[in-house]
Amino acid sequence: MKLNFDSTYSFEDFKKEITNKLSSRNKRSIDFPDFRKSAVLMLFLEKNNSPHVVLTVRSDKVSTHKGQVAFPGGSHDEDDKDFLETALRETYEEIGLHQSLIEILGEYDEYISIMGFHVYVFVGALKDIPEYNICEDEIAELIEVPFSLFYNEEYTKTERVLYDGNEYDVYYYDYNGITIWGMTARILTDFSRNVCKS
Repeated sequence: MKLNFDSTYSFEDFKKEITNKLSSRNKRSIDFPDFRKSAVLMLFLEKNNSPHVVLTVRSDKVSTHKGQVAFPGGSHDEDDKDFLETALRETYEEIGLHQSLIEILGEYDEYISIMGFHVYVFVGALKDIPEYNICEDEIAELIEVPFSLFYNEEYTKTERVLYDGNEYDVYYYDYNGITIWGMTARILTDFSRNVCKS
């Protein structure tokens, strides 16, 4: 997989490769019926001839993960027909991108957060240059981060933590003075390894 687009490999090629890789693997599913359900969107766009990922910095007004970097997404609503609709609805509410602007490439693995959420991860791509409409009550800042940061695993440090009897690596990435860590960094690192490099 190439992360520099030119006349021989374009963003369209990148999207097709991601789609094919996601469709040809068995995603990890998790059975935690008592955990709260949520869904997030790993959203790619083309910028400076390379893939970037849309991430948000959560405001200090939200109830959880204040100031942390996260994917667009949030809690499942009973009115949502499925978890993809949850991810798309939350993306629209948080950063103003309607689902008509987003091409869904597939679904990635499920995760459990230390806050007790069962997280469904969907992968998408923006069809055009976006015009964001940020919900300032939820989002303090929006950043478009080069995917190469995670693909090349350019983290500044790692920590080994114990949670629920299992040990996990926690990755810390720095981008323009913003630290990306926790589940967001974990998912992007895993995705690079398990999908892009597979």
